[in-house]
Amino acid sequence: MILGILVGFFTLLFLGIPIAFSMGVVTSGMLALKGISLEMMVQRMFAGVNSFSLLALPLFILAGNIMGEGGLTKRLMNLANALVGKVTGGLAVTSIVTCALFGAVSGSTAATTFAVGSVMVPEMKKQGYSNSFIASIIGPSGVLGLIIPPSITMVILGITANISIGDLFLAGFIPGIALAAMLSIYASYISKKRGFGIINKEKISSKELFEIFKDGFFPLMTPVIILGGIFSGWMTSTEVAVVAVLYGLILSAFYGELTWERLKFVMIDSAITSAIILIVIAICNSFAWLLTIAKIPELITGFFLKYANTQTQFLLIVSGILLVLGCLTEVTSLIILLAPIFMPIAMQYNINPIHFGMVLIMNFALANVTPPVGLSTICGCSITDKNMGIEDTLPYLIHVMLIVAVAVFLIIFIPDLSTFLVNAVK
Repeated sequence: MILGILVGFFTLLFLGIPIAFSMGVVTSGMLALKGISLEMMVQRMFAGVNSFSLLALPLFILAGNIMGEGGLTKRLMNLANALVGKVTGGLAVTSIVTCALFGAVSGSTAATTFAVGSVMVPEMKKQGYSNSFIASIIGPSGVLGLIIPPSITMVILGITANISIGDLFLAGFIPGIALAAMLSIYASYISKKRGFGIINKEKISSKELFEIFKDGFFPLMTPVIILGGIFSGWMTSTEVAVVAVLYGLILSAFYGELTWERLKFVMIDSAITSAIILIVIAICNSFAWLLTIAKIPELITGFFLKYANTQTQFLLIVSGILLVLGCLTEVTSLIILLAPIFMPIAMQYNINPIHFGMVLIMNFALANVTPPVGLSTICGCSITDKNMGIEDTLPYLIHVMLIVAVAVFLIIFIPDLSTFLVNAVK
């Protein structure tokens, strides 16, 4: 049975079938061969999405889309430009900082990349930045939306691996800020070396600076409201997601940039995105059940206990597995499929679940950057030039991948980077 599952699954992947559908076909086929009613598969799919906590997912997606369409991107970009626009490579660094700020609002990698890229890419081209450099900065910087709370990926991981979503949100701040700083230093260095960009010598008056900060203040309060609601004990993650939607609507109405027509589009787009993710979750849940029947989790556990003698060795092996699989498929399916398998093993090594969760998140960020299926990099290429391929970004993308990989190693070897804030609050 194990051989049939593996051969069928990887054959379908090799043929280009999306991973979720590959899982569904293999699950239904193996159950039929074993004489097990397909009703069991349907029941498992329903059980996978029948969760109150999972309601937070479509709500956070809706909140992020509302804020993205409501004029928040421009205000956050102005704030970032006021903070770092005068350094070498100012626009590149501004793009990274804006991604970090917008990530604290939207929670989505793709949304962050497209929202920031649509504004910043034309300006960067005007200042002489090469297309390959633009794509390798704008795209990978979008993963900051995956790390900095509120993160949709963290919501999925928290529900799937039974980790506190609020704790994951809080744990993401230090790694996210650290990665943003590392990318900013790199962007500034390359800009100076290659002569990219124009140094902005225009001085911003105190009055203008105050207006910029005032304009960007309310969008920046989004993560404060979300984390405050969760850690005060007043709201669950699902309830605070509702508050995030309402807050986004209020801000958009206040700024007057979200029309009824655009709101209709946002609602439909959010529903489609949510439906796609929920279908993947449902199918992956049934496939995970099939793996349990085949006793594959026990085999994986035995492998780790035999070859990984320390916590660090376990985390490095997991990171290697995620790096390979992340190059081949999208992140959501990996989370739903592997997190429930890896988490119990991590507990046997006495690894802090928050630390392990952040190791997974950082590896998923690396997967989003790494070709050939790096979603963030693909988004960066499509925004920069419709005819650009990932291979065109490699001269700079390799450097960026190494930077994200260094961030992964820092989280593995320094657990306090992910647990300090959580322990401090508690």
